[in-house]
Amino acid sequence: MPPLSLYSGRDPREAAAAERPSRRTLAESRRLTGTPGVILAAARKLFERDGVRATTVTAVAREANVTRELVYYHFGNKNGLIEALIDDYVEDLVESVIVWNESRTFGDTAGSLRACVRTFRYALYDAEGRPRPMIAVLEELGIRDAFDVRATKETAACLNDHVAREYAAWHDLEIELVYEMFCLVVFGLVGLVKVNPGISDEDLMKVVEQTLRLDMAPLEAPAGAALPTVAGPAAPRRAG
Repeated sequence: MPPLSLYSGRDPREAAAAERPSRRTLAESRRLTGTPGVILAAARKLFERDGVRATTVTAVAREANVTRELVYYHFGNKNGLIEALIDDYVEDLVESVIVWNESRTFGDTAGSLRACVRTFRYALYDAEGRPRPMIAVLEELGIRDAFDVRATKETAACLNDHVAREYAAWHDLEIELVYEMFCLVVFGLVGLVKVNPGISDEDLMKVVEQTLRLDMAPLEAPAGAALPTVAGPAAPRRAG
């Protein structure tokens, strides 16, 4: 969890572009907890229901059942709440990747890819293809594109630093610039679904498979072999 002093009330465009350092382990949580978490949950509910401009700090305090002074103490001002909310939205996407990774079946690359595509798709859109409430908030703030870039970077970092290492332990990794390729795929998936909401999961799978040159053959671990762990950080990746 980032120190609360980071929420200094900077402009939403600056906050949307403020990529965080890679997490050292998949167990690391970046969600706010305690009173700050309660306040942020209240702000998120009101921003998504009523809009950012229509929501006041007083309304957030009332929804969270805290004093307005306590909101200012933890977040500085309304922009501090927005900054924390942007972090929370990014965490929605990164955590969806972590949950997907934990649910994967070893060696079932096709099944894992299908689940991954659905995870990305339904993190942003519901089953009917309607955008999640956070999309309207980001568009009202005018930061949708900047958010997409930042969320892509942090999601790609998670995939590169943790998931790709396990894949590479059992398959030939046929691409170079792995982090950059993950950025290309994640950003491309988000854009492709935006341009063509009706595209099938199977077609999205094919795009990812061909781009990353994945080995789709089922794989069984040799008897007695220990599955690779991803406890530590990967080798340094290219910045930016």
